[in-house]
Amino acid sequence: MHISPVNLSILAYTLEVEGFDPSQALARCGMTAADLEGDEGEWIDVAVYEKLVHAAVHVTADPAFGLVAGKSLALTKYSALTPLAIFTASLRHLLADLERFAPLVMDVVEIKLDDREDGVSLRIDPMLREGIGGQFRTEMVVTSGVQMLRFAGAGADDVHSIDLPFDVPPSLRERYDTSLGARLNVGCGQCAIHFNRALLDRPLPMHDALAYVAARTRAESMLAARRARVGLVERTRQWLLAAFPRQPSVGDAAEHLGLSERSFRRCLAAEGATFVALAQGTQQLMADRLLADQDMPLKRVADQLGFTSVSSFHRAFKRWTGLTPVAWRERGHAAGASVSAP
Repeated sequence: MHISPVNLSILAYTLEVEGFDPSQALARCGMTAADLEGDEGEWIDVAVYEKLVHAAVHVTADPAFGLVAGKSLALTKYSALTPLAIFTASLRHLLADLERFAPLVMDVVEIKLDDREDGVSLRIDPMLREGIGGQFRTEMVVTSGVQMLRFAGAGADDVHSIDLPFDVPPSLRERYDTSLGARLNVGCGQCAIHFNRALLDRPLPMHDALAYVAARTRAESMLAARRARVGLVERTRQWLLAAFPRQPSVGDAAEHLGLSERSFRRCLAAEGATFVALAQGTQQLMADRLLADQDMPLKRVADQLGFTSVSSFHRAFKRWTGLTPVAWRERGHAAGASVSAP
């Protein structure tokens, strides 16, 4: 899974707000503050975030640092959803927005409303689930959820109970109770916050219709841009196919698509692809299409694919398919290729 690097910025700023030097944690991950200064659309592997979580817990020497992060000012500084949360009409409305716009920061929805006849709850599905990273992220999301309920006017009796998927050491139990303020059920198979249904539609005091519409418009624009970028793999593939017999470099492709080379690579990675794999894949696809013409000499096929010789094409094709171009034709693959080629 890939996530927006804004998640790293939030964690680094949380360390700073709490009086720690974020550069120490970043250094343990082989990073500097400059690595966080990028386009928020350039997503990274979630493993990078998990590594920073481990470093943060080490630097703070706090095994429950997620309880701190869940109510950090960093969440309001970096979140594009903060204006929506501030000016929304109700908690129900806010939860719907959080689910809709979650793709701005990650591919999963970590908080979902579960509204049933027998009770209402926030179901927590953190992006990290195991080990130190899983505990930290669960603490952080649960604490944020409780803060959200308090923002909606929840009193001491409105948060009924909280289910946690892990056990809480006795040495930390009082701190958990103080931070979350509800009866804890530990070692559960799920993670959820059970609360008073009346909170869902209670009008929020800071609701401002005009400010909310402005914030919503901005969020919709950002979401549209994000979704457009998700199609980068297919746009790259089609451009590479149109470029044959030329074989563009990664720099050529990035420039054509309006991105820096670094952004281009990272955006492809966010979709689980690399430029090299796409270039090779389009070469193979084009080879199938050209070989479908039984009368086309292999020399011409190689030329059309941008290979310098038939022998180099021969080696590449065998690496892709396990067959030589001649054997591929003899086995009748050409017939299928001629039908299925786009």
